[in-house]
Amino acid sequence: HRGTLTSMARNKRSNRKSELGLMDTEFLSVLTHENTNEKLDPLWKTVLVNQFHDILPGTSIHEVYEVTKQEYQEVKETLETIQDERLDDLTDTLNTDNKEAGSGLMVLNTTGFERSDIVDLGEVKAKALVDSQGKLWPVQDTAQGGAIAYVDNLPAKGYETFALSEETVESESAFSFSDDFNLETPFYSVRFNEKGELASVYDKENDREILQEGQAGNVFRMYEDKPLDYDNWDIENYYVEKFWDWDTYDVFEWTEKGPVRASLHIEKSLSKSTLSEDIHFYKDKRRIDFVTKVDWKEAQHLLKVHFPVDIHTDEATFDIQFGNLKRKTHTNTSWDVARFECCGQKWVDLSEGHYGVSLLNDCKYGHSVHDSNIGLTLIKSGIVPNPVTDQEMHYFSYSLYPHAGDWRQGQTVKESYFFNQETFSRPVALDSQKHLESFSLASVNKANVVIETIKYAVDDEDIIVRLYESDNAKTKASLS
Repeated sequence: HRGTLTSMARNKRSNRKSELGLMDTEFLSVLTHENTNEKLDPLWKTVLVNQFHDILPGTSIHEVYEVTKQEYQEVKETLETIQDERLDDLTDTLNTDNKEAGSGLMVLNTTGFERSDIVDLGEVKAKALVDSQGKLWPVQDTAQGGAIAYVDNLPAKGYETFALSEETVESESAFSFSDDFNLETPFYSVRFNEKGELASVYDKENDREILQEGQAGNVFRMYEDKPLDYDNWDIENYYVEKFWDWDTYDVFEWTEKGPVRASLHIEKSLSKSTLSEDIHFYKDKRRIDFVTKVDWKEAQHLLKVHFPVDIHTDEATFDIQFGNLKRKTHTNTSWDVARFECCGQKWVDLSEGHYGVSLLNDCKYGHSVHDSNIGLTLIKSGIVPNPVTDQEMHYFSYSLYPHAGDWRQGQTVKESYFFNQETFSRPVALDSQKHLESFSLASVNKANVVIETIKYAVDDEDIIVRLYESDNAKTKASLS
């Protein structure tokens, strides 16, 4: 039943966003000494009921998904309300009583890792953020109307405050263009082809091309998908025999060229469906992020995005809950043949001796890997038992993450948490830069030990800290 990894994509996205939202809210409750278990318990029960084995797999009738749409929306709104209350409590403790206090910003990191990443600043307006060492981090306005900045070393399961500055950070542009199709970033030389696909991504730091010769990356391919039986349950291995590439674009426009990132906006159409995507290249991050929206109007068609990477290996590593799993990618045995569509959670990785490429996602589960071509399954749209499955607007993001070494040395696990869990930011009033502070509720001294959840216990005021070891390596660690 390989199709259940993809059918009814809206529910799968809502499930992951709900789980992460609940986990973040539990942490905020502990951070602000306010036990919210009573409010969160009915939300958890809604999420868990909707993990029933026909609802979450996408194999229920249409009416079920009209109900879950409303239920997930209520979970989202309730979580946002509780989070706002807890963030207000937190920022109230950080605000000074000085009426002349200047403006500042609190950035909250809910992951268990010390975090160097892009921060969404919301409506905050400034030229730069100033940390406690006096270092200026430039702020960039986005095409969507908000602002972002890159900051490093945010404390694990904690927060850091920054002063806002109108001082311009003078520096040479991190990005250069010979034309619209050729971009130089600090990490990559990137070339797009006439179809709007990635023709080349050359890793300058590691001196190698990441795509196979003569092949393009970020290729959207629509396959005819007509299983013998069980439409929303199954994908048959013959689906690859009939397909169409989305190989023309309607819009190809660079919308951002700033101190933090360069962003390309692409729009495509095929058959009755349309796609729009913003591709982000960063000055300080090796990730290449793809933020995508698809208005899907097809039935019995499967949509994948492909990255044929130049990695010599016969196995792929897939993220699973609290760990990972290796699977062969060849077709030497009947078992191998059956692995034409496999389950993965937040990431899949192909690595050889000293180099690898990971593909991260924020709400997808179906993957195909053959001849080092990574395929991420995006939409399925079967017609039984729900005749309009997936015929709606889809929102999802994925990220290409080339790295030195294998996924362990490349820290793919950490990067996948960053990609899935955004930071929270809130304005605060500070006396001066001298009052900037940094706080970590919990941290661990080994990179392969992940602090996943911090929450109040169900029956009392004890605090639970859940950790796991992610590299299959016997490890002694210290929890602070």
